Amino acid sequence: MKTKARKDSIRYRRKIEEKYSWDRLSDSDDERRSHKNRSIIAIIFVIFVFVTYLVKLYEVQVSSYEYYSVKSDSNRIKIRPIQATRGIIYDRNGLIIAKNINTYDLIVKKERIKNKEIFYKNLNRLLPTTPADIKNIQNQFKNRRLKDITILEDITLEEYSKISVDQYILPEIELINKSRRKYVEPFATSHVVGYLGKVSDNDLESSVVEIHEGMTDIGKIGIERFYQNILSGKPGFEKLETDAQGEVIRVLEKREPLRGKDIYLTLDLELQKHIYSQVKGKEGAIVVMNPKNGDILAFVSFPGYNTNLFTKSISSKKYNELLQSPGRPLINRVIAGQYPPGSTIKPFVGLVALEQNIIDPEKLVYCNGAYTLGNHKRPFRCWKREGHGKVNLSFSLTQSCDVFFYKISELTGIDLMSEHLYKYGFGNKTYIDLYGEQAGLIPDRAWKSKTKQLPWYPGETLNVGIGQGYFLATPMQLTLSTAVLAGDGKTYLPHLLLGSKNKTSGEFSGYEHSENKFEAEIENYDYLDIVQHAMWRVVNEKGVGTASHLGKIGGVEIAGKTGTAQVYNLDKGRTGTKKLQDHALFISYAPFIDPEIVVTVVVENGGSGSGTAAPIAKSIIKHYFKNQKKQVSLK
Repeated sequence: MKTKARKDSIRYRRKIEEKYSWDRLSDSDDERRSHKNRSIIAIIFVIFVFVTYLVKLYEVQVSSYEYYSVKSDSNRIKIRPIQATRGIIYDRNGLIIAKNINTYDLIVKKERIKNKEIFYKNLNRLLPTTPADIKNIQNQFKNRRLKDITILEDITLEEYSKISVDQYILPEIELINKSRRKYVEPFATSHVVGYLGKVSDNDLESSVVEIHEGMTDIGKIGIERFYQNILSGKPGFEKLETDAQGEVIRVLEKREPLRGKDIYLTLDLELQKHIYSQVKGKEGAIVVMNPKNGDILAFVSFPGYNTNLFTKSISSKKYNELLQSPGRPLINRVIAGQYPPGSTIKPFVGLVALEQNIIDPEKLVYCNGAYTLGNHKRPFRCWKREGHGKVNLSFSLTQSCDVFFYKISELTGIDLMSEHLYKYGFGNKTYIDLYGEQAGLIPDRAWKSKTKQLPWYPGETLNVGIGQGYFLATPMQLTLSTAVLAGDGKTYLPHLLLGSKNKTSGEFSGYEHSENKFEAEIENYDYLDIVQHAMWRVVNEKGVGTASHLGKIGGVEIAGKTGTAQVYNLDKGRTGTKKLQDHALFISYAPFIDPEIVVTVVVENGGSGSGTAAPIAKSIIKHYFKNQKKQVSLK
């Protein structure tokens, strides 16, 4: 039993040993296999990384060589624009109106700034700065389009020298030489010449001006804007190689800028200055034009403003002051001011009535100081309360009788009257070479129905006949229409450009007058003659004409027509009360035979045309004939 038990025990132990022995062998094999697998994976990974590296290396060295080469070059090669010299603006006699002056600007190169806090601290050491200055710089930092930030503009030579000595404090700054626009008579020429300003997003989207890479300033309004593409030229550039710190190593390529062309305006600067001196403290517009060619000799909207303020970055405070000024100096009244023409419209209403056979030249109308229309309880008053008695067309123009024109307006009717007033230049733009011109308004039934959803009333026709009511005209329109009368129905559209000149080549390009003729299609020149002589009587028939106190000027006879437009204004905002404040108007031309100039004067709230506008026109005409100069030769 013992033996058997022993044998059984031995066999049991052997089975156990065999079992555990097998497990140990199995673990050992697993370890070997696991190690082998890890080695294989590691080898595969290494091979993968190596292959990926080779592929990337190939891509960089071969496939993407050009891309990375260019990218590398962009880090060390810079393009620096070279500003083109802007063309000079001259008057017709060769006097400078706008020129360029050399100055210095202090700028910050944004890419050089590593620590803004340290930069601001050092900036204050070199240049005492206010919190407002710092805030302005910070705002410029936010503009991604700006590569350089302007800190100071128009630095004097003394300031330049001081900053140059201490510039080591701020390696982030540079002093650059630049050209700045300078206007010789900024107030007198503000609305016609305009000014330059920084290129804005609106400018970039504009379809009327060309903006080249590197161009910083652009014409904003006036002649500077309209002839921007002629005056601006084209910037050049320098292709520079720089080091890691952005310092220039050498110039790789250079293209010189193309200078802008000089332009000559039709303006007579001395006449422009004289006119502006006559209207200080007033608001309105004056235009002087040659009816023989459309040359604008003077273009004055008053009050003016200092355009040199805009050659720098004008402060918001100063700009708001201009916007809120009671005189509204930023408004170009010559082309954008729309006024009731008052009695200056009467020569044209009379011509329409004659040509449409509504009246004959000798038709008499009795004026007792008022005109009753149908069942109207309230009569339409004449300016002369006691009346003019029996008057025909000539005398009614000479005396500016309202009752006569009430009558012929009623007979003509609004539709016929408005239809034919267009041919004299009313209700349309004159297409002068400036942006912002308004078209005025000749009202009629269709216009009122469309805009006000109301019928046309007979009394409104009478108001239109004396240049009141809804009727609106710009001073430039009045000038063109007066030129039509002065030129026997023919004249030219007004324009300001005399020509342009390439300073490098000396080539001159003149304005083509022949393409801008304006003809009113006068049907009966005898009728026109009647109106012309009536306008002569206005000035020259003593004791009769409404401007007969003017008389001859140095032997020169003037023809004209006074106008007083009744308008209601708030009492300068002081009380909010409506007050009747008449506009004073005067249209004229001289000499009466073979006219050389047309003069239009509009003075807002100036009272009567006879008392205010006519004497200003006399001063202008006197100055013109006393100081005529031979136009400068441009060829």
